Amino acid sequence: MLKKLLILIGILLVTSPGYAAPVHGTHMPEEKRFTCGLEGSFILDRNLDNDQGSTSGDRYFATVSYGVFEWLCFDGKIGIGDVRWDRTAGNDDLDYASNFAGAYGFRLKGYENDEWGIKSVAGFQHISVHPDAKDQEGNKHETIIDEWQGSLVVSKDIGNFIPYTGVRYGTVDFIKWVDEKDRKRIQSEKYYGIIAGFDYRLDDRTKINLEGIFLDGEELAIGISRDF
Repeated sequence: MLKKLLILIGILLVTSPGYAAPVHGTHMPEEKRFTCGLEGSFILDRNLDNDQGSTSGDRYFATVSYGVFEWLCFDGKIGIGDVRWDRTAGNDDLDYASNFAGAYGFRLKGYENDEWGIKSVAGFQHISVHPDAKDQEGNKHETIIDEWQGSLVVSKDIGNFIPYTGVRYGTVDFIKWVDEKDRKRIQSEKYYGIIAGFDYRLDDRTKINLEGIFLDGEELAIGISRDF
């Protein structure tokens, strides 16, 4: 079972297009302890408002979470990301090559029931992607992606397998400008999303995570982390 799961994760990392702001399930580091890991987060498709097409891209991060208190942790990420803008009919699509990406957020413990193996966590996440400029048809196109969201998830422990589900509210802001002027901010078309994912414990301190987000877009995140 574990071998098949690891093979599936490897396939997803190689083949997935797109980018997302994952919520990381309900696992949090203990007070004054760290959780560190690696993550790929993807948006397969996210429609933009006012008939501005859709956006996608890939991002890869080194991640760290710190337990400030038993009930509160801060999350940080640093890595690289690219952006694709699938424009409306009559306009050429744009691909912005990978450059700096970073993220931060926090999570708060909610209701827990040890007897039933139930946990809940509320959180806030922000991801910013600053890809390279794109020269196309004699013009210099630049963009920044800002993704903001609040989330609430509930999990159920089933041995080493911990599935979770929840909701989020947030937006992807597509900020663009051409030739150093005409700066515009385009928001995503929808704001509410449904979260479904799971953690799988490889041992007492190491876990893998797979997460999908639907309704407001099609997004996927996958990662591995270890408690320290």
